[in-house]
Amino acid sequence: MKLNRRTVAALMICGVMAMSACSGNGGKSAAEQNVNQKASQQLETEGAMTPRRIVESGESIEGKTVVVMGKVTHVCTQSGKKCFLQGSDDSTYTMQVLYGGEIDTFPRELMYKNLVVEGVVKINKISKEKILKSEENAKERMPEDTSTKENCMIMERCHSVMNQTAKMKAYMEEHNTDYYPVFYVEGRKFLN
Repeated sequence: MKLNRRTVAALMICGVMAMSACSGNGGKSAAEQNVNQKASQQLETEGAMTPRRIVESGESIEGKTVVVMGKVTHVCTQSGKKCFLQGSDDSTYTMQVLYGGEIDTFPRELMYKNLVVEGVVKINKISKEKILKSEENAKERMPEDTSTKENCMIMERCHSVMNQTAKMKAYMEEHNTDYYPVFYVEGRKFLN
């Protein structure tokens, strides 16, 4: 049984995008990086939220308009309709920002730059059933023979899915819910 790519993508969006995002400083000098860091700190004190602060605010912030800021770690190269922001306060929190409002696309030139966007916090609630089905599919797809490169790659994907589902199940148990929340921001306008 093949894994549905969309299911795998949804399950892995929180952790995997942070791991697969590009790194580096985009060729910026130390002075330019310092200016960007100071600008980020100033925005944080003026009420802008990092991805971490949005997630930590929990579901009470769903549907509210916020200002989110962070370094762009990925821009969708196919359509430019989404990007991922990483906060300066914690590199493990990466948040998807979707186009909308005055934002038609996210230009590729935004890569590695600090971005400030106004938008509405949304939550994709992945049901316990979908998570368990994804885990089951990964177990069924797991190859017994890992002597080929293709089987090794399949095994790595299956392990990644199973690790993510384990984290999601632990979250659901800890928070006594039957879903796993994936926070994102529906962009309205650029503020920088």
